[in-house]
Amino acid sequence: MLPVVLQAFSGVRNVPDFLVQLEQFGLLDAILPFILIFAVIFTVTNRTNVLGEKKNVHMLVALVISLLVVIPHVMGTYPPGQDVVNIINSALPNVSLVIVIIVAALILMGIFLPTGSGVPMSGLLAFLSVGVIIYIFGISASWWQSAGPLGFLSNPDIQALVVIVLVFAVVIFLITAESPMDKIGGFIKGLTGGH
Repeated sequence: MLPVVLQAFSGVRNVPDFLVQLEQFGLLDAILPFILIFAVIFTVTNRTNVLGEKKNVHMLVALVISLLVVIPHVMGTYPPGQDVVNIINSALPNVSLVIVIIVAALILMGIFLPTGSGVPMSGLLAFLSVGVIIYIFGISASWWQSAGPLGFLSNPDIQALVVIVLVFAVVIFLITAESPMDKIGGFIKGLTGGH
């Protein structure tokens, strides 16, 4: 096995060639989804102790579930449109984009918001991010079609443009408004009925 691997990587001269070789070995189709599913299942079962205190049981369950997800993908036995690995591979890049956007928004709020302002922005951001992540996974899994008046938002170029415009709008609002936190707090109180 090792001579075959060494022979396959003998012509690699740069990082993109190396990544192409890894992809041909099944990095994206088998290895990374297996590691991700194993880590998530093991962490959840280990933290909740739903299967008892023994870590080897948690590891065995995580291993079996990971293999049950990845092997049908490699064998091509999933029904069309229901391949879990393809759903993960198409949804996670968009989720990572949402995470980067949230981190950027939090950095901007940390720069521009006064400390102790008392505005529940973190809860609002968490709610919005969960909604966006559910929407992205739903589109990737074809749970619903992105038709109708918001169908154009499924285009990645339009998504990037909307994100850029929203970030700039928030930055400009926070810089130019005299008391942005009072206005945001008043808006949130108006939405919640003054509570």
